[in-house]
Amino acid sequence: MERRYDVIVIGGGHAGCEAAHASARMGAKTLLLTTSIPHLALMPCNPAIGGPGKGHLVREIDALGGLMAKVTDLSTIHIRKVNTGKGPAVQTLRAQTQRDLYSSTMRKFLESTPHLYLFQGEATKILQDKEGKVKGVKVKNQTTFFAPAVVLCTGTFLNGVVKIGELSYPAGREGEFPSVELGHNLREMGLQSGRLSTCSPPRLDRRTIDFSSLEEQKSDEEPLCFSFTGFPQVYKGASVFIARTSRKTCDIIKANFHRSPLLYPASSTSSVRECPSLEDKVYRFPERDQHLLFLEPEGKENNEIYVQGLFTSLPEEIQWEIVHSIAGLERAHLIRPGYGIEYDYILPTQLRASLECQEIPGLFLAGQINGTSGYEEAAGQGIIAGINAASYVKGRSPLILRRDESYIGVMIDDLVTKGVDEPYRLRTGKVEFRLVVRHSNADLRLGPHAYERGMITEKEYRRIEEKRDKIQREIERLSRLTIFPTPALQSFLTHKGTNPVKEAIKASDLLARPEITYRDLAPFDRERPFLEPQVIEEVEIEIKYRGYIERQKREIEEFKKMESKIIPPNFDFSSVQVISREAREKLQKVRPATLGQAARVAGVTPSDIAALSILLEK
Repeated sequence: MERRYDVIVIGGGHAGCEAAHASARMGAKTLLLTTSIPHLALMPCNPAIGGPGKGHLVREIDALGGLMAKVTDLSTIHIRKVNTGKGPAVQTLRAQTQRDLYSSTMRKFLESTPHLYLFQGEATKILQDKEGKVKGVKVKNQTTFFAPAVVLCTGTFLNGVVKIGELSYPAGREGEFPSVELGHNLREMGLQSGRLSTCSPPRLDRRTIDFSSLEEQKSDEEPLCFSFTGFPQVYKGASVFIARTSRKTCDIIKANFHRSPLLYPASSTSSVRECPSLEDKVYRFPERDQHLLFLEPEGKENNEIYVQGLFTSLPEEIQWEIVHSIAGLERAHLIRPGYGIEYDYILPTQLRASLECQEIPGLFLAGQINGTSGYEEAAGQGIIAGINAASYVKGRSPLILRRDESYIGVMIDDLVTKGVDEPYRLRTGKVEFRLVVRHSNADLRLGPHAYERGMITEKEYRRIEEKRDKIQREIERLSRLTIFPTPALQSFLTHKGTNPVKEAIKASDLLARPEITYRDLAPFDRERPFLEPQVIEEVEIEIKYRGYIERQKREIEEFKKMESKIIPPNFDFSSVQVISREAREKLQKVRPATLGQAARVAGVTPSDIAALSILLEK
């Protein structure tokens, strides 16, 4: 039996699937080691992909040649464009998927990927050579697999403990064994760990819900899809419904605060602000009676309904009371109770921006093991870790995405520079240059990286460059096209609620007006070329937001100046006496690669950076 590989990926969740696919896609012989092959890319929490910030990640994963967007498109039952009342910087998609179909579709993709092999087993030990470099993985049944690079994507399995009220037992997820030996092994290797917690909501039987008293949210009428190479569709027959808690709901929860093992004032883990439990919300906002809940279908072929927003670790009998206190759910039957889970994570400040451990060559970490929350955040790390593990084996430099070019770059930089003290969730507000790094242009931004690493084909890359050329040519054409102030034009402008023009005007200037769309100008632009919707969308955004985009690009140039000031890998921050003691300690721990990254380390002041800059120049 041949047990030698280039890369071994431990864990078959969203991070592990993307990591294994990326590594194999780059030509590295890759082993995906998971405790349950039928549970590949399982959705243990909500059956949905995307949303603010998260949808941006999915598009970037797709632009890099990853799988999440493609698998989502093949399992979608309901999709909406979100943040439509705001600008294009924060608009994105959110799709409800058939939970089981998502997992089986991902498995088909992985099993058809050349150079990728699956093995079911529990990893118990990372093997190292005399120099401390990774050399393989030992499995519980004593089988040993060898590889110079390992990607750890263990999710919530490291010393996981499920908690439901007073009930507590070891588990990686409900019904699955935790990874205890591997957690012990990682600490023996010198990695510092912390403890985090999260919650899952109860699932309800669709047949026992009174939907007539709930607000229906249908799928958009506009054809939509996540992947740049997908086929937009309109989905019908699967709606999301909105419910609201009541005063009775909150009174039940308040009376049982003492029975919630993960309520943040009493929990041994840190608080959760990004995706808190319902009892945490009631505790923090005691004056509020109504909290929004979204009833999301798990699929078309079953009756299971996921209650988004009712995350809880309260006892099972209390969960029944809570559900029955909500209008429309008075007779609802619980299929599965919600539960909380505590688990170990590795402090991500011990990693490089490549997601490789600073002190353990060849060991990469991705997903919830780094303190993140969510399928999309995990997958975004997974594809980078997989690319960089394969690059490490091939002797190539790692792929480091900057904050100014991707949401993935922002997330990874936040993790390795600032660390986490609660599950990290990527929001649009954390992205400084979000008008430039939009949901709509991820392929234009990241396609060159994907092609250079062998993640997409030459044909796919040519399509991206053709799209870029079409956008630029159309912007230039509209900037040259003159539209004269005919009665038809004046009537049209008045009808649209914008000022008539007194003299001839360029088409681009008209399109820059917020009331005017590209389609509106068709009667006055008889020679326009046929363009795909994706191209038209980019043309409109680039023209309407030209001033803002140009200003943000100038800010990016300033940002790049700091990022271009490289700090030597073995630079000894502890010996720099001209900066504060706190800065020395923090910088020595994080080991930033650039002056820009050093400036983002918590506890480092502008005067510390000024002094460090002078020292580096010398």
